[in-house]
Amino acid sequence: MDEMEVLCSRIAIMSGGCIVALGSALDLRLAHSSGYVVVFKLHREEITTDAAASVKSRRDVLKEEMSRKFKCVLKEDHEIQLHYDLDKDIKYSDLFRSLEQLKQAYPDLIEDYWVSETTLEEVFLSLAKTHHTDTNTPVTAS
Repeated sequence: MDEMEVLCSRIAIMSGGCIVALGSALDLRLAHSSGYVVVFKLHREEITTDAAASVKSRRDVLKEEMSRKFKCVLKEDHEIQLHYDLDKDIKYSDLFRSLEQLKQAYPDLIEDYWVSETTLEEVFLSLAKTHHTDTNTPVTAS
């Protein structure tokens, strides 16, 4: 996808044999992105069965707090990683302030976090997934 962004001035995304999006890389990201991606890297710890319930509950509390603060979608939930899609209307300063507060509130749970904008590959995967079954979707030119 990186090569496509550099080499192509217009990109068409096809799904089910139909073009579902057309435009420059920037136009496609702006029109079809979900906003920011936030990924938490969580501490990997050896957990005894007695402590497992308390760690799981702190993890659940973190997920609830993320959902409440940002009204975001938990995209992936792995043992040592939580992957969220956030709305693009939030300011970077507010986002990082809140994430730092969460990291300080959960130092035994959150090892690190990172923020990125939606990539062209994520746009492609999202469009391919949503338009896979519907072959009569019109082209959206940007």
